[in-house]
Amino acid sequence: MLDFISTGSSNLDRFLRGGIRTGIITHIFGESGSGKSQFCFSICANLLKKNQDVKVIFIDTSGNFRPERILDITDNHNLDKILRNIHYIRPYSIKDQFEAIKKIYEIKPKLVIIDTITSLISIESKNISRHLILMKFIHELAHNAINYNCAIVTTNMVRNIIYENGVYKAINKPKEHQKKIKLQREFMGKSVSLSIHIKLKFEIISISDNSYKVSLLQPFIKDSTVFRITKEGVL
Repeated sequence: MLDFISTGSSNLDRFLRGGIRTGIITHIFGESGSGKSQFCFSICANLLKKNQDVKVIFIDTSGNFRPERILDITDNHNLDKILRNIHYIRPYSIKDQFEAIKKIYEIKPKLVIIDTITSLISIESKNISRHLILMKFIHELAHNAINYNCAIVTTNMVRNIIYENGVYKAINKPKEHQKKIKLQREFMGKSVSLSIHIKLKFEIISISDNSYKVSLLQPFIKDSTVFRITKEGVL
């Protein structure tokens, strides 16, 4: 049976047809500062505000976890109990990352967050091996999501690619005439897409206004919506 976890934004919940779903993997990617970690804090806090008896596992591969943000969003509501129900794990290797998801069987959480899914894999492996490791990891996550009916949220980074148009090297155009286009692609995005269920792209609209755009890329729907991040979380 599918349950839903509110994002904190009624607009975003409508866009996601109810919020973050249990039993599947919801994957988010975007550039640094596009709200990925803040979104994770918000859904974590919203779940625990609604039901303080559930458990959350937060696997933090990049050192981005900020418990004070959870407390801001919950508005100091039963702080001790809320923090006790967040099982924080800081893996430092690929082996640690695989060991961390074994806790799902022990703890039976309602929500599992992995922020960021590829950082350790990109450091310790390369070429085809990193893709195989990532696909194995996501495959195991998917089984856990289904078997224990928990919502799993993963985040990932993007990389910038400079596309240089024309065969300018062949025709030896002066540098000022080279046409360059900056592209952003999800890091190891094709390997990620094989086993995740929902893929969202976050983009910055305005830093000063704390506004962001989210698009649904898997399953692909030609639509998007916006949300804001405030002290109270995602709105």
